[in-house]
Amino acid sequence: MSTRRQATPTSPRGLLPDGTVRTTGWLVISGRPVSSGVLTAIAFAFIPFATMPWSEVSFLPLCTAAAGYGIWKLFTTLVCPASEARNLGACPAYRLAPWQDVRLHGEIGPVTRLVDVSLHPGGQVRVELSGGDVLHWAADHPVQLVRLVN
Repeated sequence: MSTRRQATPTSPRGLLPDGTVRTTGWLVISGRPVSSGVLTAIAFAFIPFATMPWSEVSFLPLCTAAAGYGIWKLFTTLVCPASEARNLGACPAYRLAPWQDVRLHGEIGPVTRLVDVSLHPGGQVRVELSGGDVLHWAADHPVQLVRLVN
């Protein structure tokens, strides 16, 4: 059984020639994802404390935090485009369908779009990725579904 659908006209931001999608980073703190943009803003907020006497800092950390977030946003939009990705939860490989976005390596890392999914005898699922690569997963192999946000 094989299912194949037509390609969608829109490409995600950060699509690479091999079919993977570059995504902005996340750090999981106490089970909650924190965007790399927020982490960049926090890091930039500490710059005035490291470069000036504390008595002269005033509201400068707010300005440097905003500048840090702005630099991150420009970088992930123009210089090295990347899509934001939200994990939707894992599902077994046999329940995958074409044109779903999935993570290649567990809960983190690059995202790719599935072009074709077929169940083969012996419990193997053949998955064709948008870049042309073909993977074979066990039917119960957990795969992280993702929603890309441009």
